[in-house]
Amino acid sequence: MRIKQNTLLTFFMLLVLFASVQSFLNPLFVVEETLYHYELFDLRGVVKGSIYLFTYLSAILVFLLILSLKSTRAFLFFLLLIFLASSIDFFVQFLGVSHGFSLDEFRLSMHEMGNYEFLFAYSTTILKALFLALFLVVILFFIRQKIYKKRVSLGYLLLALLPMSVVYGACYKIDTFKLSSYPAMVKLPLIAVDYARVSSPIKERILAKNINAKNESSVENIVWIIDESVTASYLSINGYAKKTTPYLEALEKNSSLLSNFGIASSISNCSSTSNLFLRIGMSTQKEHNIAKEMFDMPTIFQYAQRAGYNTWLFDSQTQKDRLQNYLTLYDKKSIEHFETLNSSVKREEKDLELLKSVAKVTQGKGKNFIVVVKYGAHFPYLTTYDHAFSPFKPVLEGSFEGMTWQNKEKQINTYLNSLHYTVDMYLKRVVETVDLENSVVFYTSDHGQNILESKNLSRTHCNSANVVRNEVSVPLMVFSKNAKELFPVSREKFYSHIQIFPTTLELLGYDNEVVKKYGKSLKEGFEKSSDRAYILSSSLKKEKYK
Repeated sequence: MRIKQNTLLTFFMLLVLFASVQSFLNPLFVVEETLYHYELFDLRGVVKGSIYLFTYLSAILVFLLILSLKSTRAFLFFLLLIFLASSIDFFVQFLGVSHGFSLDEFRLSMHEMGNYEFLFAYSTTILKALFLALFLVVILFFIRQKIYKKRVSLGYLLLALLPMSVVYGACYKIDTFKLSSYPAMVKLPLIAVDYARVSSPIKERILAKNINAKNESSVENIVWIIDESVTASYLSINGYAKKTTPYLEALEKNSSLLSNFGIASSISNCSSTSNLFLRIGMSTQKEHNIAKEMFDMPTIFQYAQRAGYNTWLFDSQTQKDRLQNYLTLYDKKSIEHFETLNSSVKREEKDLELLKSVAKVTQGKGKNFIVVVKYGAHFPYLTTYDHAFSPFKPVLEGSFEGMTWQNKEKQINTYLNSLHYTVDMYLKRVVETVDLENSVVFYTSDHGQNILESKNLSRTHCNSANVVRNEVSVPLMVFSKNAKELFPVSREKFYSHIQIFPTTLELLGYDNEVVKKYGKSLKEGFEKSSDRAYILSSSLKKEKYK
């Protein structure tokens, strides 16, 4: 009984120790990570949160096994590995990355291996990281010598493969899980495995030096709002029977602030690829070597910065300080301001919370290019809106009711409530708070939704087979003073959100030679027949790279 108590005590000590050093910039990191995954207002969160807690405890079990080794030499060897892994993680934390070493840093380090002499510029930071890592292993040595004296043979260490596999499997299968959420000794080898499995070394995107804006832009603020999971055909401004967007309908009818391009096509039906292709202007106007060019083409942030604009990225989808949608550390060079939210902000409040910051930027001085990545109407829909605003009933009672034929009406009504809140009410706030006198705001979504429209009941988007049109049908609107005059809509034309990129280049002051490389702008549109079929087919082809 005493041995069991001693084991539990040691396990608890290790848990507190490693949770304490997980993030110096955020001492409550592990607690916030757990709450982020639990999201008690979402029934699915109970499962995800429990899995995260279980996998984190499994990771701590690895250290318990190391402390238990009978062989002193083996123990010291693993203590050295813990020292090295922790030093690297602490160094990255001291550089200001709150979650420590991650796949992005691993990619960068592999790319910059030949430039190791640059590390001497960080000598003080390195010494601090080494000292703290040394302090950590001294504590572990003390625990082994004075507190936990149970010993097992070296063969038992093979059991450590089980919790390592559990951690890696969870991160591989659940996209909100990140290896960087675990202790350094566990995550570093797993990150290396992940790098070998899916990654190629990252490189810096280059915008040629001879490309410059030829004209002075008269637009103070250019804003992209990229929503999540909004299907254009479910918006009443585009003809849907139920009044999901009454404010937008009235605005379009009674003012010149809104130019609505109707039901447009997205370039992808998956979030990561859609956001990437929007960011780099991956046009369907010409054939691309997608596997190569998606990592080579310059981003809209680089063009904006070259044109003299301050660059901003507000992302309410991702976790605090986390990059997503194929963004790399190199990309951050051209993103001067990057703002995310911690897990204490509820889902339905995330977009409105960041909008406050966006509004302040547009009301300030200087020229700004702003990209807003919304949390939007992401499945499960029940958790994405304030239930005080529920005009459409009956709705789901819990997110676990999910995609079943019996619940189709409830599922759609729940989605419609989400659209009313995350699109209509959100854009009303945009019009009221963002300075449209000096701004042009483009609004679209990454992709649409498949709500019980095919045999696949489990996935609402990102399908590679049985893809329905609604998955690539997105809204496309422009808000500005005199938007209807500046961005006229032809009902004889067809539009895609890939046109936002060349249209933005025009606003930034780039000449026609640069703009045309990215295809037709919104002022041109596409012909209804062949262009539409080509864009839709191109959207689906790109999904193999998601």
